[in-house]
Formats: sequence, structure tokens, C-alpha cells
Amino acid sequence: MKQTNCLSRLRPALGVAILTLAFAVSGCSLKLISSYDETTDKTVTALQKKTEAHLVALEAVEGLPECKYEKHKQFYDEAKVDVSAIAVRVAAIPKNEIATEQTVLLSGSLDSLEKLHKIACVSEDQIKPLRAQFNSSFTAILKLELAKRRGE
Repeated sequence: MKQTNCLSRLRPALGVAILTLAFAVSGCSLKLISSYDETTDKTVTALQKKTEAHLVALEAVEGLPECKYEKHKQFYDEAKVDVSAIAVRVAAIPKNEIATEQTVLLSGSLDSLEKLHKIACVSEDQIKPLRAQFNSSFTAILKLELAKRRGE
């Protein structure tokens, strides 16, 4: 009799343990961040290349009349459109707040560069830290997307 009582008391606990194990083994997981987005990856990479080309062009015309903002306005207009498109895309993806914040920072860097360039031509000494700042922003966004692709 005592053996039956022991078993009847263990059954609920055993059932809970089996269910817990089943959920763990089945791969159920709580997803806290969005999935990898190939379009974001590609558009950010394209903007990084465009920005680097702009910085290289600014270095090449330092001290020349071609360094003036008006000669480079097209880059700023196109880059603003690119950042806006990226921002809208990442904001539209659920659970993508980190990428949204990173895109806001990138937009701020672009605005700062444009304001600086409107004041005067950008020197090579100014370009070095600007390049590091832009690359930091681009790298952060791309690292996040690549980590999502790997499932990290």
C-alpha cells in the first residue's frame, strides 16, 4: 500500500519533468531579436562603399576649388535617401530596435559631416576620425545582421 501512495505522489512531478524535457529538446525558444535581413545587409554595405568613395574623393581634392560643398552636394542628397530607406526598412521589422538605433547614429554622423563640409572644405586630418566614426557605425549594423544570419 505504501508503495502505491509514493508512486501516486511522484506522478505529477514526473509529468512536469517530462514536459519540461520535451520542450527543451524540441527546440522551442524565445526570440528576442529579428531575423537576418539580406536587404539591410546589402544596402548598408553599398552605402559604406559610397561613403568611403566620398571620403577618398575629399582627400584627393583637399586645398583645391573642387573641395567645396557645392561640388559634393549630390553625395549628401543620395546618402540621405539611402539612410532614410535603411531606417524605414529596419524600423518596419519587428524586434529590430537595435538596428533602428544604429541607423539613427549613422544618420547623425552623415548630418555632422555635411554640416562640417558646408562650413569649409574637409581636411585629411578631419577625414581620418570621420572615417573611423562611419566605419564604426557601418560595422555595428553589419555585425548585428551577420550575427542574426548565424543565429547568434
